[in-house]
Amino acid sequence: MSRKSILWIAVLCSLVIAFAGLAGCRSKDPVVVTPPAKDVEMTEEPEGSIYWPLTGLEAENPQVTLGRTLSVKIDNHPQSGSKVGINSADVVFETLAEGGITRFNAVYQSDVPEQVMPVRSARDSDLHVVSQFGDSLFFYSGGNANVLGKLRDAGVTSMAHGTIGSDLYGRYSGRSAPHNLFVELAKAYEVATSKGFDVATAESIAGLEFSNSKSNELTPSSAYRTATEAHVPFSPLSDTRWTWDSENKLWLRAAGGVTQYDGASDEQISADNVVVMWARHSEGSRAGGGTVTYDIDLVGGGNVAIFSDGKRFDGTWEGSADAPPVFKDAEGNSILLTPGRTWISVVPLDQEIDSDAADAASTTDY
Repeated sequence: MSRKSILWIAVLCSLVIAFAGLAGCRSKDPVVVTPPAKDVEMTEEPEGSIYWPLTGLEAENPQVTLGRTLSVKIDNHPQSGSKVGINSADVVFETLAEGGITRFNAVYQSDVPEQVMPVRSARDSDLHVVSQFGDSLFFYSGGNANVLGKLRDAGVTSMAHGTIGSDLYGRYSGRSAPHNLFVELAKAYEVATSKGFDVATAESIAGLEFSNSKSNELTPSSAYRTATEAHVPFSPLSDTRWTWDSENKLWLRAAGGVTQYDGASDEQISADNVVVMWARHSEGSRAGGGTVTYDIDLVGGGNVAIFSDGKRFDGTWEGSADAPPVFKDAEGNSILLTPGRTWISVVPLDQEIDSDAADAASTTDY
């Protein structure tokens, strides 16, 4: 057996063992995969520190970064309640669904919570997110026939409610349907393995670009303005505002003037980076009752505003079919993210946002 095969099997076993024992415990500490206890023949260890590809934070060892990402579709209806487990996500995409309401696609790898709730149905844009973040295992609850057909044709690894059933999903009695469906994400690798799905990759997935990158090819942008607020008014039903917490170095989220919390920790929803991407929205599949949803282009490119470390950077984004977007300023320099969690709000091309950005740090005018 080749060294590469031995390494992959070791990673697979460690993922399954680590998550099998987590179903019945709740912890605010990161839930990460662990290396195998016994000695395993491995390829040469990389030099220096190892980083999670989607957070830029240091990882325990290179094996844990090979865990396949977990993508969960999360409800954001005004009556949906707190978002359980969302603060554990490495990356969250917020996109318009229909009727002015947004939904989230939360991508997990470095920190997997016990449960995530409320889980809802898939949309056209999820095809892009799943493929750009390492061909994620995708957790959702149904969808219209057109969306489900697209997911099937694209070969998405579906871990949907109704196909996995009682293996992972349940209803929380303290909430009303359809806003009470939860997925036991800590069991994800164990159940996926039992269904014959791969739960590890041969090498680390393509990641986002962070300020601690060791790549000599990246020239960091120095064109920014200070900012402490970012207002993203998707609609009156999804009017979001982020406020910079300088003490904790986090962006804190409110919607409709109301603070939003993670129900797993009772802490305010937060992010280290808030990215606003302008993207083409066109008519997509029709939801129940004939409501038109959006087909959102996350592969092309467009303008971007990035709020990070109390600063606002403006520039452009460029996407691809199998890697996360990259961000550049007007001079073509890389807009690098602060290591940590990233929230990406995708808005229509004509959407305006507000911020208090001021005190330009360079002569670049946006």
